[in-house]
Amino acid sequence: MRTAKEFSNRTTNWDLTSTNIKPHLADMPQVAPLQAELESLIPDARALDIRLEVVRGQARDLTKQRQELEKRGESLRRRIASHLRGTYGFTSEQLIQFGVNPRPRVRRKKAVATPPPSTPALAAK
Repeated sequence: MRTAKEFSNRTTNWDLTSTNIKPHLADMPQVAPLQAELESLIPDARALDIRLEVVRGQARDLTKQRQELEKRGESLRRRIASHLRGTYGFTSEQLIQFGVNPRPRVRRKKAVATPPPSTPALAAK
């Protein structure tokens, strides 16, 4: 995607070419239709560039509004999820119907009691 600065440079170059070739059209009549066409494109290109800048500004504004809405919505969802966890419990399967993941139940294995290692100094006594 071309940047706005590149497009502006191109339209400036088109204008420069069109303006500077006019005095030489008598020597090069075959270029006259091309120059006329180029000259008619320049205002259209500049008008489109202005419209594009307006739309870019609107897009930025809409993106900012969407991000703020997203932030607010996620905050509300988290608050509701907290209330649901408080009501049903952190590990309740009922939370799933609301889109809230329950805390996984941790199953701990009982540790096997191992005798303490005997040290050679104690065994000699």
